[in-house]
Amino acid sequence: MDSIVDKLYRGFRFLLDNIIGYSAIAIMLAGTGLAISEVARRYMFKTVFDWGQDAVTYGMVGAIFLYFAVTQARRSHLRMSALVDVLERRGWTRLVLVLRAFFTALGVVTYGAIAYWGVSTMERSMELGRKTYSMVIVIWPFQAILLAAFTLLALVCLFQLYQDIRALMGKKVFEWAPVEEGIEI
Repeated sequence: MDSIVDKLYRGFRFLLDNIIGYSAIAIMLAGTGLAISEVARRYMFKTVFDWGQDAVTYGMVGAIFLYFAVTQARRSHLRMSALVDVLERRGWTRLVLVLRAFFTALGVVTYGAIAYWGVSTMERSMELGRKTYSMVIVIWPFQAILLAAFTLLALVCLFQLYQDIRALMGKKVFEWAPVEEGIEI
């Protein structure tokens, strides 16, 4: 079973790191380029695109949310580890593993619920033809990106929950994937 889940996670991580991650980076670069061109247009030609600010804002936010799944998969997100460090130093490793599994499960439930409830919101936006503030760009593609991002986050947490539960059982899976790499604050 572990080898099947390992292959699935490797494939998922390839998709996440090489397709989703680079797509998010491309969207961020395009948004940055558009923002720079809007500044130049404003100060050199005294004109801007009506939809430029909306495109930059929604594009950047969507790209950042997509990239959250990449950072979560790498476990390179921010973490406050003071309590975990104290527990580990006192030898309460098992409690740390239980807490890690609990919070990972909470992530699966939270991200999954947001994605689930977001579907009806996106459908409603499509139905009503909702647009951004500029009244030029329809908003449902942005909502679709957010749904994809939260779905990806839920899937990442599901794989990490499997890793955490196996660690509680004394087994090590996904040896190629970090267990705790967070950026210390």
